[in-house]
Amino acid sequence: MLTEEEIRNFLAGANTGDAGIKKVKFPSLEAVRGIDRVKTSLSHLEDVQIEISVELGQAWLKVRELLGLAAGSVIKLDKAVGDEVMIIMNQQRFAKGEVVVINESFGVRIVSINHAYHAKLSEGLA
Repeated sequence: MLTEEEIRNFLAGANTGDAGIKKVKFPSLEAVRGIDRVKTSLSHLEDVQIEISVELGQAWLKVRELLGLAAGSVIKLDKAVGDEVMIIMNQQRFAKGEVVVINESFGVRIVSINHAYHAKLSEGLA
């Protein structure tokens, strides 16, 4: 490891080796002009996977109730059959829907889409 004085001498040109040190001069950074007006399509994103989850409801439990949960326990949620459920995409509230049954499986029918989020997604796309 070099001492501070050895480093100063090296940087001052007192080194005896063949290697020379020069300061690097980088050009100043400038914003790219017109990048905000670039239009693109979603075709290159069509195969990207996005996590979608549905919030069926919420419940408030006391710690003693939580510790008492076991396999087969039922947690009563604050939603009733037919109430709207929240559809969440990448941890953002994206849409509202209603639970439906399809061949003994649950599904969600989209009722409305959060237009502010939808506009944000399609911003700058042709």
